[in-house]
Amino acid sequence: VKIRLDRDDDMIMTGKRHDILANYSYGYDAKGRLQAVDVAFNARCGHSADLSLGVCDRTLFHTDNAYFYPSVRALSRRVRTNTVSNTAFRGFGGPQGMVFAERMMDEIAIRLGTDPLDVRKRNLYGPRRDVTHYGMKVVDNIAPKVVRELEKTSDYRQRRKQVRAFNKANRFLKKGIALSPIKFGIAFTLKHLNQAGALVHVYTDGSVQVNHGGTEMGQGLYTKVAQVVAEEFGIDFQNVQITATKTDKVPNTTPTAASSGSDLNGMAAKHAAATIKGRMT
Repeated sequence: VKIRLDRDDDMIMTGKRHDILANYSYGYDAKGRLQAVDVAFNARCGHSADLSLGVCDRTLFHTDNAYFYPSVRALSRRVRTNTVSNTAFRGFGGPQGMVFAERMMDEIAIRLGTDPLDVRKRNLYGPRRDVTHYGMKVVDNIAPKVVRELEKTSDYRQRRKQVRAFNKANRFLKKGIALSPIKFGIAFTLKHLNQAGALVHVYTDGSVQVNHGGTEMGQGLYTKVAQVVAEEFGIDFQNVQITATKTDKVPNTTPTAASSGSDLNGMAAKHAAATIKGRMT
């Protein structure tokens, strides 16, 4: 049976990003620095669980975006409804949590009558403000430096003045400008998915053939894995051939997702190449 749906039916029947209603309250000081955050994310999961477990967990992990919460309570409610089962999309629940954090920054700025960028800068992770709400210490934190550089190189302050002047002179057509940071965690929240395998063959003519569990979809994964293997063996990149991903070569593959395809499959190929190189010597 072949069914060709029109766009309306297709949109109704196919799973989408989880739409979330966030109920929240928060407190901040006179400079706009957050003191406490209380948020509940009500996610429409649809009629089945699908990937809602991991998606909603990641929403909680990204509730802070790039900001330090001295005190926080975050709750996720996974709501079963009589609608299509929602599923994983780009960001996998992260954007919903980050949008909430950015909404708070804008609300605080409006109430204080200050530039939203100043509120964002004051709430960034920094010295003695470097532990997330899930207990992970933020290391190599370059967010404050990057934001300062972008503020300068983008001529943010002057352009904001220009936007304000334009909006004042135009009744209907309006402009806006914003500079927002992102702290995004890679890898799967379902820990058993953070695995990869690779099969490496070395031939007597010096060429190398590699098969791994990642899917190439235009992001350059095959090229990156080949470069890793070439670097490990100390040979020219052109001597490494990547063959199409097949589960009869590398079984139990995990999805090429969660911004982890290069890390997982590249390291699997590196370990395999290192093992073979060790046997050669």
